[in-house]
Amino acid sequence: MKSFETQSVSALNMSHAIREFWRLPSLVVARFTLASYIRSGWILGDIAIVWLLYAAFFFEFGGNVAYFFGTAGQGLSALAILGSIVMTQRAMSARVYLPLSRLISRSAYIRGLVIATGVLRIPLYVMMMILGMGYHTHAPSWGIQGATVTNMLVGSVGLLANCIAISTLVVVFSTPIATRIARIALLAWFAAVLYSNTSPDVLASFLSISRLPLIPMTTCFNFGAVGSIDWAGLVALLVVVVYVVALTRLGEYWRFVIAVMQIQPKACIFSHSQLYYIRTNNTYSPAMMKRSNPEGIAASR
Repeated sequence: MKSFETQSVSALNMSHAIREFWRLPSLVVARFTLASYIRSGWILGDIAIVWLLYAAFFFEFGGNVAYFFGTAGQGLSALAILGSIVMTQRAMSARVYLPLSRLISRSAYIRGLVIATGVLRIPLYVMMMILGMGYHTHAPSWGIQGATVTNMLVGSVGLLANCIAISTLVVVFSTPIATRIARIALLAWFAAVLYSNTSPDVLASFLSISRLPLIPMTTCFNFGAVGSIDWAGLVALLVVVVYVVALTRLGEYWRFVIAVMQIQPKACIFSHSQLYYIRTNNTYSPAMMKRSNPEGIAASR
């Protein structure tokens, strides 16, 4: 009897812990963001892009495992950029300011957006994988050459890790989270990466250092072709996870700084020896001065 009561208490505690976890502010934001994105119909655009990827690259030729992850990885990475931009801009509209005011911390909203954009990568990839393993007009008519449970699972981990890192980057550097200088710096880094990868001159060789942050993501990108994860792959995967966490923390910091800078009183009354003045949008209101200063004492700036 006592053991039964202990098990019942443990089950209740577990259920309570799950409910509390499900009600975390960041998870609530993620759930409502995903639900709003689906109801708005934008999810149909993501699905259509996945269908276009299948029709363009897999309908005629299924290819092998390396071909699937190489092609699907680039396509889904581009989709992660487009989808995250749309979701973030919708979530950062003016209508969310009232729900934001009810949150204990603005950081929960940033984490919720990161979770929502990252979670959406999973069903889209699953859809891409099902289509890629489906029908092809040329041999093999069905499936992917050389596909096994192991290499598909390993490749899926690397592909999803990269897509989630990209979606997190888009969220953090979107308006109004990141500053204009930060977005310009990101575009400058991206231009340096492209230039160093396409030009053989001395400047391109010097700018090749800009590609160093991409080494872990390149390693994860090759998981599907290699079919296994060694120690270098584990380190690269860990670095990509650190990227996601660090970018999220950076977005939380930027959002906190912007929120503090935006907290400016619309009207402040200062009194000294019954001398009042009103500051409203960096100007002084004579009407408010008259109401606050019935004696007619002159106020000067």
